[in-house]
Amino acid sequence: MLEFWFNRNNSKLHKLFFLVIAIFIAITLHYLFPMPINLTLLFIGAGVIFLICRFCKIHITKNNPKELLYRVFTWIPLAFLCAIIFTHATQNILDWGIQGIVQMIITICILSIHHLFIKK
Repeated sequence: MLEFWFNRNNSKLHKLFFLVIAIFIAITLHYLFPMPINLTLLFIGAGVIFLICRFCKIHITKNNPKELLYRVFTWIPLAFLCAIIFTHATQNILDWGIQGIVQMIITICILSIHHLFIKK
């Protein structure tokens, strides 16, 4: 999903530009279509779940894509994100769904900011 952020070959400037654009989109959508705080927290939790599953994919399954656990850790964040969007954001599915995904992206980028400082 967000391998762009974790790729060492991408420059810091591109990553920061990506983060700034995501923040700008989130602020704009929140100003136009405010989302309930509990739904915001669910999307932030989805970002944390993504990071946990990514850590498990790297360290537990040793990046072996043929292993069942690798596939499970890939689909858990996607299933959680779809469940949030289709059960809690049905009133404004497009507005809140995009805003939630952007908030999840911001959460992932901020909680893994150390990837900006990894040398190539």
